[in-house]
Amino acid sequence: MLDQIVKIITDLLGQYRYPPLSSISVLLVSILVGLITIAANYLLLDVKKLREYSREIMEWRREMQEALMKNDRKTIVKLKKREAYISKLNAELMSQRMKPSLIFMIPLWFFFIIFAAAYNTEVGYVIKMPFSIPFAGDKLNFGTWYIICSLLVFPILQKIFKLSY
Repeated sequence: MLDQIVKIITDLLGQYRYPPLSSISVLLVSILVGLITIAANYLLLDVKKLREYSREIMEWRREMQEALMKNDRKTIVKLKKREAYISKLNAELMSQRMKPSLIFMIPLWFFFIIFAAAYNTEVGYVIKMPFSIPFAGDKLNFGTWYIICSLLVFPILQKIFKLSY
């Protein structure tokens, strides 16, 4: 079954499996996965509520930091009373952020395995970098190049779709 899926994707990719086109196609794949992840976040999470939680937590931390810098004991005591509430908000924020990750973890692993196999060519890499990357070298396979693309693309997509909270 997995071999059939890999064959279908391999056929669809055609010349885009080989350098230099493979570097562009992997970038496009990472953008597509990023867009799917963002859509899932909007569908599964109450983004407005999470933004409010994040804003409230950041505001409390800023106030606490200012109070500590000024050594304002009265304000510190006042803020310490809200610490349990802020910890509860932070825990809720973290658990909500993990929800899409847990749901998509297994499908993303299958995706990764399938595409890594589809990009596994006799060339042995998807991009030849003009410089060497520590622990990766200058000839990057699908996995390494996909991770680099994702690390660069996902924050940009989050900003565009206002998913930062």
